[in-house]
Amino acid sequence: MSLIKIATIFNIELDFEAADLPRRMTAYLVDFTILILYFVVAKYFLYGNSLPELSRLNSMMGLDILIISTPMLLYSLVSEILLHGQSVGKKLLDIRVISLDGKEPNVNQYFIRWIFRAFEWPFFFGYAFFSDGALLAYIIVTLFLGIGVVTVIAITPMNQRLGDLAANTVVVRTKSNF
Repeated sequence: MSLIKIATIFNIELDFEAADLPRRMTAYLVDFTILILYFVVAKYFLYGNSLPELSRLNSMMGLDILIISTPMLLYSLVSEILLHGQSVGKKLLDIRVISLDGKEPNVNQYFIRWIFRAFEWPFFFGYAFFSDGALLAYIIVTLFLGIGVVTVIAITPMNQRLGDLAANTVVVRTKSNF
């Protein structure tokens, strides 16, 4: 358990328990599962059980990007803004993003965290040809990129990923053991 002490402008120290790596990874897997389910369902509604011929795929690429890629790309940013520092996975696991000054992060901080997610999340290309192999490739690439993220979280004193370091935020437990 990593304890985070944040000094406020009133010279009061707030104590927070940093979210541990297993809890963060589980929240990430919940969000990842939500996105995979969204991906599969949206592809099914667009294309049915089989892929259409290449000419139809090319004509639907813009719709595919709009309906699939854009929501997947914006999921973490929008959910953290609307749910006050939480995604569905974070909410289920009782963790939240806060600013290092103890307040809720501002939109700029959420945006910086989200920009750094680009290095961790290959789902920008949800419009790619859908097949079981392509979905498996997305999952494998995401897990491979996750190794770097996990390494950074494990070696930073407050369990921060690169986006947290850049945005001056930290992920904390909302229900503490102390």
